Amino acid sequence: MCGCGAFGTTSKAVHLHNCLPVLLVEFFGDLMKTVREDFENAKNVKEIFEVVKDAVRLSLNESRAGIDLGLIDLGNGHGQLLSAYYPVGSNIIVLNKTPLKRVTETRPDLMKPYVFVVLLHEYIHSLGYLDENTVRKLTHGITKSIFNGSTITEMAKDMTKFFPLLLYPGGHPANGKMHVIELEQPDYIG
Repeated sequence: MCGCGAFGTTSKAVHLHNCLPVLLVEFFGDLMKTVREDFENAKNVKEIFEVVKDAVRLSLNESRAGIDLGLIDLGNGHGQLLSAYYPVGSNIIVLNKTPLKRVTETRPDLMKPYVFVVLLHEYIHSLGYLDENTVRKLTHGITKSIFNGSTITEMAKDMTKFFPLLLYPGGHPANGKMHVIELEQPDYIG
């Protein structure tokens, strides 16, 4: 039995009707658990990006193939940060190395949540969602449905709370050389 409590029903259709919501919750709960486990097991940016794509596929039923990741040191201004960007119409998401370096110095345990939220945000842009407020709401909603109450959800809701851990005080200069992460090559840690 499915555990929905519809035990004595005589009709299979009635049983299915009564059990379907419970079965869907169990099914999607299992999928979300898999996404959480995959996130915990991710060892690098490439693997985190795969989890991001799975989370979006599960939540929005949308996906996009052929996206590359690039890393560039964009620096940060005093109290200002550009974490990443997606050039509209392109096939690349560019991550700023500066906050990645800074978070490894201040709170290395925040690296994976930070990378997840930033890649999720930019991946949603790559699907054609260009309005920033819409993307922020989708990013927060997806993280809340999968990681409710976690640091990931907190970051998705308000990244500025984490700026002291991501920004170099007084700013940090940029270095304009980009490194593209080959998503089809062996592991890349960065």
